Amino acid sequence: MTSERHIFGSLDTHTKLSCLQQYLTAYSIALSKKGFARVYIDAFAGTGSRTVTHASLPFFGDSAETTIEVNTPGSARIALGVRPTFHSVVLIEQDPAKSSALKSVLSEYPQSPAQVRTGDANKIVQHICRRYDWHNENMRGVIFLDPYGMEVSWDTVKAIAETKALDCWYFFPLSGLYRNAPKDPAKLDQSKIDALNRVFGTESWRTEWYQDNDVQTDMFETFKTEYRSFDVNRIEAWVQNRLKTVFKGTVLKPLRLRHSNGAPMASLFFAVSNPNKKAVKVASEIASYILNAGISSQVR
Repeated sequence: MTSERHIFGSLDTHTKLSCLQQYLTAYSIALSKKGFARVYIDAFAGTGSRTVTHASLPFFGDSAETTIEVNTPGSARIALGVRPTFHSVVLIEQDPAKSSALKSVLSEYPQSPAQVRTGDANKIVQHICRRYDWHNENMRGVIFLDPYGMEVSWDTVKAIAETKALDCWYFFPLSGLYRNAPKDPAKLDQSKIDALNRVFGTESWRTEWYQDNDVQTDMFETFKTEYRSFDVNRIEAWVQNRLKTVFKGTVLKPLRLRHSNGAPMASLFFAVSNPNKKAVKVASEIASYILNAGISSQVR
């Protein structure tokens, strides 16, 4: 069997996966009597499991602290375990080794209508979104975007929104954004600019996030310098408003998750592509409850 050892994330990663699990369960129950074909798409599915390292008690007579590794369910296993089951589960992973591990996971669910797709998540998701007439074919679903970095393109986000049938959980990478949008614009090289343009589908971040700063060297000379005036809160709000330009249902205020050192890691956004008011109300109430519970647990 292919090894499923896959270490990633921080303590808050459990919170992210818990939010997903709660929503998928509530979503599947809510739609099970509506006659829709329910679809789940995991764009960066990994291996299906997450390896967590815990401190363990030392052996008798040994004062040295030891550690143990435990495999816990990743997003793919969580989706496969949801009841009522989804009618279709699509697990996407570009890395061949991780994709192989996913296929091994499927062997544990012989009755599951799941498939593993190996390849570029942007291309595969866009193809799936545009392949179907979601409403006429009575299809609804949930997509989970949990990129390793800045991989998700704006074209993919638009394709999801244009289905008007998919609810989207987007683990937006604040860490990657900071690496590509430094406070000092002199450190903005073309590769970073291209990455941000691809993620947002616009160049407006450049003029909105960065401002001129007048610096006076003496009473006779003043020159302008530029700096990023947007902090993490303003950037997060800007991303939410950007998502609202394509998701006509709603985009909820995200849950911010952090690295083990406390630094912002990502914002977990929830967006509804279906503009139907009833659909928006049901999805928003479920997701709001889950996100607010996540925020409350962080406060405690």
